Amino acid sequence: MTELFSTILLRVTLAGAASAVALRIAGGGTMREVVKLAAGLLMLLALLQPLRGAERYNWTSEIGAAQTDIDAIEQQNIQTTMSTLAATIADTAEQRAAAEGFDCSVHVEMAKGADGLLQIGRLTVYYSARDAERLPALQQLLAQECGVPADRQELIRR
Repeated sequence: MTELFSTILLRVTLAGAASAVALRIAGGGTMREVVKLAAGLLMLLALLQPLRGAERYNWTSEIGAAQTDIDAIEQQNIQTTMSTLAATIADTAEQRAAAEGFDCSVHVEMAKGADGLLQIGRLTVYYSARDAERLPALQQLLAQECGVPADRQELIRR
């Protein structure tokens, strides 16, 4: 693609230089008008002749490369969104648990559901020894706050 533009630029520059020299030599009168017409046609030829080969240019490879870049950016955006959501949910769950008297830290793993929407895949909760007897209450609190059933919660003692 850049080859095409550089070719056009080079040809137009050369045509412009040749036209300027021809106009300087032509002097005035009718001959000057003929040289102006020829210079215009030369400039038009310099612009259009490289475009004739553009139809042979492999545009599908350019489109495929652009689509690959778009897919990579989309994937990066999804990963950024998932990590931001996971951190926000984990902070909120930890604050809510602390308000209820639990000493724990929460790690959230996000996943894409079958419908393509982001959802919480798994919760990993690191709890202190003093909260060991209240684990069912902690699991119920996390299920209410995060919407994650107990079977997708992993409780690990620190």
